[in-house]
Formats: sequence, structure tokens, C-alpha cells
Amino acid sequence: MPFGACVIKYEGKRGVVWYVKYRDAAGRQVKERLGHASEGWNRRKATAELRARLTAVEKEGLRRMEPTTLETFAREWRDTYPDLRDLKRSTRQGYRLIIERHLIPALGARKLDAIDAGDLGHYMARKRREGLGPRTINRHLNLLNELFVAAAKRRPPLVRSNPVSAVDRPREPRRRWRILTPSEIGRIERAFREITTEASGEECLWREQARVIFLVLVATGLRRGEVLGLRWREVYLADPDGPHLRVAETWVRSGVDTPKSEAGERTISLGTRIAAELFEHRRQAAFVGDEERVFCSPTKGTAFDVVRFAATFRLALRRAKIEDRVRPFHDLRHTSITNAAAAGTSPVALMARAGHSDFKTTQAYIDLAGEVFREEAERLERRLWGSDRYQIPVPNQASVADAANGPVAESVEETREMQAVSSVRSGAGVEPTQRRVTPPHRF
Repeated sequence: MPFGACVIKYEGKRGVVWYVKYRDAAGRQVKERLGHASEGWNRRKATAELRARLTAVEKEGLRRMEPTTLETFAREWRDTYPDLRDLKRSTRQGYRLIIERHLIPALGARKLDAIDAGDLGHYMARKRREGLGPRTINRHLNLLNELFVAAAKRRPPLVRSNPVSAVDRPREPRRRWRILTPSEIGRIERAFREITTEASGEECLWREQARVIFLVLVATGLRRGEVLGLRWREVYLADPDGPHLRVAETWVRSGVDTPKSEAGERTISLGTRIAAELFEHRRQAAFVGDEERVFCSPTKGTAFDVVRFAATFRLALRRAKIEDRVRPFHDLRHTSITNAAAAGTSPVALMARAGHSDFKTTQAYIDLAGEVFREEAERLERRLWGSDRYQIPVPNQASVADAANGPVAESVEETREMQAVSSVRSGAGVEPTQRRVTPPHRF
């Protein structure tokens, strides 16, 4: 081994830490921190790493990494990476918030190549104590991963490894959605009408508009930014092909933005009830120009106040005697898509209507709705085997009792009869025209 190259074991307050020391291709001495013993580092592993460094010096001209703090690199990355990837404005703002409000105060003074999995573990514990949830902390880790990947791609690289890959991420709780039933939707709408008649002046206008927003959300499944960004030029109530609206822009973080994805830019057909509600809303609104927002301040035309909508929605929930927590936008979108699946909407149409880029997301709604697609199964059988001449026999009560208590069937006919009895008990023998799911609500 070359002169001066060695493995160093340091025993400190946080335990044993392993280092290697060697000279780079420029002849400069390098002392590099490998990691804690708790992360699996020992003398044998450190020696193997030192040999790898020496090989890289000889064959690749490895040079010492320039010391760069996380604060310096994160801000440089923040100012360049979003432009290279053409990220949405809301995504840029989210990255900026995480970097400035969380990462820099906690890790900004640390050198990139000195940050290890232990440091990130302390960071996660601190954020948990501050009240951040597992899903939020994982978003922070995702951003840190992007930073370390970018640092490793620099020439020369700024880090040897990515500590995020060695972190045990917090488990995110299973998503709990409060799906409103058709009867609950009707009760909430009646409650909206009641609290609207009780108000006067500007408050009455706000509450009436909140009622229309509620109906549009449960009927179309629009995201919050999509319904707030909707303009009258994208609403076609008198189209010969039927009323519909076009999702072309969103209102997110107090600014105009593009839809969440390419699939988010879509056309949604409207039923006659919602079309009539929007027609009446436009007739009464003060701002009805093509560039005006469909839902806005009734007196100023500015963006609709989501905080005020949430307060009005909670008031309607209390009036409707629904005590569960129902998120004013997110759960109403889930309610719409889930009820559409229960109404028998095809998976492809459901995916397009929801604006999902991945069918796995749509599948979650189908599973939640309990849709079994009975009609699709029957159409397939008609294509494969012709007409509906095969019927599941429904035995009488006596045969059911005999099959349940009698001896094991000895003939083919007895076996088929017992299978039919089992099918009836399990629910498989229901009539083809019946559905096992809740019928769609008729507005």
C-alpha cells in the first residue's frame, strides 16, 4: 500500500466512525469519512474501500472532492434544476419551501460528503417531533435524494455515495377517504339550501356559490385547482353534442398553472342537472365574461376563497348531521370517482374522466366501489358462446336442505345441483340484471 495511505478508526461520542487517508491523482492528501460502525463499517470493509480509492486514483485519476455545504449546493440546484426539467410553478414553490424552511436550517452548514444515514435519521426524528407526518417527511427525503444524485453526477463528483438510499423511511399510513353515499350527498345539498336562505347580502351569494361548487365536485371529480381555475370559455352548456367542460388550466398556490399532467388536460361531459345548475349560476353571477372564472368572489371577481368554502361546507355537514371528518375538496373528488365506478362506468372512461396518468390509481377507486362488472362478463360470454341460454338453476328450499344435510353426491347431476346451491348461498346466483353495488344517485 502506498506511503501515507491508511484506515483510521475514530471513537467519539456518537460511536465509532471510520475514515480513510490517501493521496489523490494531484498528489494532495485526502482524508475521507466513510461512516459509522452502526451502519456496518469495520476495519475490513474500510480497508476494501481504501483499496478501491487507490485503484481509482491510479486508473481514473481520482481527485479530492471540493468541500461544498448542503446550503450552497441546494440553492444552486434550486436555481437551475427546475429550469432544466421545465417543472411546474407549484412544484418549484414546493421545492423552495422544503429547502429554505427545513433542509437548510437543519443540515445547511454540513458538507455534502459528510452527511450520512445517521444524520438523516436525526433529521427525521426532529421533524416528527415538530409534528410533520410520514408522507411529508418522505417528500423531504425524495428531494434530498435528488440533491445527492445531482451531486454524484458532478465532475469531479461532490459525494461518493447517496445516504438517502440507506435510510429506513417512515411508513406512510394507509389513505383513509370519507366517501359520501348518494343519500348523504342529497342531505348535504338540502343543508346548503337551508343555510343559504338563512343568510343575507354577500354571505348569501357566497353560500349559494359554495352549493354549486359542491355539486360540481361530486358530479365531475375535479381537483381543487381545476375547479378554481375553470373559466367560462371552457364551459359549453349549449353545445349540440351535449354540455361539457374543458380542463385547461389550474389555480394553485395563488397562481395560474397547467393541469397536473397531460392526462389532467381533458374534457368532461356534464349531466343535465349540473348543466342546469351552471346555467343558473351564470345567469345570477356578476362576472360572466369568457375570461372570468366560473367560481370567484361574487363582488370582486377574484379567486374563490377556499377557506371560506371549507367553513361553509363544515356548516352544511353539521346541518346534515354528518359528524365524520370530510375534506372539502379531496374527499369530494374521491366521492365522485368512487360513485362513478359503482354506477358501472367503464375503467377506461373512469380513468379519462378522473385525469389519472396511471391505471393503478383508478383501480383503487374501482376496488373501493366494489364494482364487479357483471354486464361486461355477460357480454364476453355472449361473444364466446352465443346467446344467454345457460341459466344458473335456483333449487327449491327442500333441495337446499337436502344438499346441506344429505350425503355426498354420487352422480354428476347431484354434484351440479349442490354446486348451484353453493352458488346461491355465496351470492353468485343473483340475476344478471342485478348489481351488488349501490345504484347511482339521481340528482
